[in-house]
Amino acid sequence: MLDDAFTYGGGVASLIAVGVWLWLARRAFPSFESFVKGFDDELRLGASPEEHARNARWYQVRQAAVALTAVAALCLSIGLAIPD
Repeated sequence: MLDDAFTYGGGVASLIAVGVWLWLARRAFPSFESFVKGFDDELRLGASPEEHARNARWYQVRQAAVALTAVAALCLSIGLAIPD
């Protein structure tokens, strides 16, 4: 029973992680206007505090996706390692 909980819990967590990664991948492609704006100001010296906060927020989302993927892999490996 414990192995099933880890296996299915890890499976659900991995599906959620895949969804988060797909959502991040879809958001990663900028619009043409933001691409040109980013190219004009590569060092982001003219970035407003809101832009800095938005970049920090996206960094946190990426870190959460990595952590969720690690938890899913750990749960799956524990669930599959426990004998039935």
